[in-house]
Amino acid sequence: MTSGSLGQETAAPPKVAMPGPAPGTARRTGVVILASCLGFFLINLDATIVNVALPAIGLRLHASLSDLQWVVAGYTLAFAGLLLSAGTISDRIGATRLFGYGLLAFSVASAACGFAPSVAFLVVARVLQGAAAAAVLPSSLALLRQLLPDPAARTKALAIWAAGGGAALSAGPIAGGFLTSLLGWQAIFFVNVPFGLLTVAGLSRAPRSVPQCTSFDLAGQVAAVVALTGFTFAVIEIAPRGVRSPMVLVPLIVSVAALLWFLRVESTVRAPMVDLRELRSRVFVSCLATGFALNFSFYGILFVFSLVFQEDRGWSPIRTGLSFLPMTVLVLASNILAGRLTRLVGPRYPMACAQLLSACGFMGILAVGSHGPTWLLLLATLPIGIGGGLASPPMMTALLESIPSERAGVVSGLLSSCRQAGGALGVTLFGLLISSTGFGMATGLRFSAVAAGALLIAAGTASFLWIRGADTASDGPLG
Repeated sequence: MTSGSLGQETAAPPKVAMPGPAPGTARRTGVVILASCLGFFLINLDATIVNVALPAIGLRLHASLSDLQWVVAGYTLAFAGLLLSAGTISDRIGATRLFGYGLLAFSVASAACGFAPSVAFLVVARVLQGAAAAAVLPSSLALLRQLLPDPAARTKALAIWAAGGGAALSAGPIAGGFLTSLLGWQAIFFVNVPFGLLTVAGLSRAPRSVPQCTSFDLAGQVAAVVALTGFTFAVIEIAPRGVRSPMVLVPLIVSVAALLWFLRVESTVRAPMVDLRELRSRVFVSCLATGFALNFSFYGILFVFSLVFQEDRGWSPIRTGLSFLPMTVLVLASNILAGRLTRLVGPRYPMACAQLLSACGFMGILAVGSHGPTWLLLLATLPIGIGGGLASPPMMTALLESIPSERAGVVSGLLSSCRQAGGALGVTLFGLLISSTGFGMATGLRFSAVAAGALLIAAGTASFLWIRGADTASDGPLG
């Protein structure tokens, strides 16, 4: 019986098309999922692809060590600072629109990086890249949520999305090494342009997002960016200018003032980016500390080793990129294992043990030193990769179980912002320690290892003491 022949009976009902997806819907959905994952892949790739190219950039653009720090930190700083509000902007203008704008801006900024005639131009373009990346991250996630209402399909897509980000971190140093050696350092930026434009083209198949009326904390956003940037600028400029220079003291004072302003704004505004009451939660603070410590140590050591291997040992960019392969692949492999461990024993032990394992890797670097055997130095990086991969999934589990479900998006953005800030400050501090006006490469590497190891031990201890097995509902307030 069909709708067009209501009441007409037949001996054998004719075959009719059952209600379901329109022709091509599944293919269109697959294209949009691919676009979302590719966008996330690209912004993660640019967090690590540049490290191996730093010596070539320094040689071509006559850049100092502090300049090279800004090439890396400029991206992660803009990423970290603007990520706090990017989720709100995504809701206000629609995820589809922000994702498209973000990818177009990322592609244009990438081309500007490749054409950079000076290091100052390159740093500005990297900041624009980071700002665009901040727009892409939450909107790509929101795009998957609106596209896939079925929880099972959405979970599968999110797993692919997350794996793409991990794969990008692993591929970054290798891709950077090959592109720099074969085509020049500019190629590490130009490669983003065709893939970025291809992703935007795929986005044309996505349904339009419905904008929502959400509050935007402009004062808090400005305060957060000023505080992060001022502090990073002050630390980077200590090496070339000295601790008493106005170029160091003034940004540091501005940073402290901005931080106080941020705390005041967030405690009084109606819809804050960061609900300061959540900082009373031990689980919440422990997860933020873990995210910060992981990126601080990982990005910091990538930065230093890229310089050690190429400038001290004369390695090619390809060889340098390949030397990071075991560590970065272990990050991805351990991510998969960590999910199973967390389901079995809860987040507490995987988080704590993973960070202590990473700390052991830095203690190994401390023992070997920059002039030690290469194989021992690389062997010491393996626990860093394993620990970093094992810690991330239980960290997300513990965090999301400790907050109301309606805060999940905002708090996830805060964690991502904290991680990016950790990466920027890791590069900043490690660069200061290895500089010629700091302790030099050999001693600076040892001090860097001590700083990273101590931070990981502290964060791991907090995880063990403050996260109670699989049940985070028993979380108590700090103090």
